[in-house]
Amino acid sequence: MSLPEHTPDVDDLPPSSKYVVFALEAAGGSLTRSELQERTGLPTRTLDRALDRLDDGDVVHRDRDADDLRYVRVGLQKP
Repeated sequence: MSLPEHTPDVDDLPPSSKYVVFALEAAGGSLTRSELQERTGLPTRTLDRALDRLDDGDVVHRDRDADDLRYVRVGLQKP
């Protein structure tokens, strides 16, 4: 499995961030935050830091449900 072509600075990402991208790619590009945590097994804080880094780098986006703000879907950015 490889990272999407548009992923910037792949070599500079920490292992946890790369793992999140791999999990999202394997799932077709999108998972809820809880599904992502379940699939990766990463501790909550590690997952949050990885998502923050990936979001800041425009690798992923996070969308909250308008009716339930606890529900967050994470997806890979489209090129």
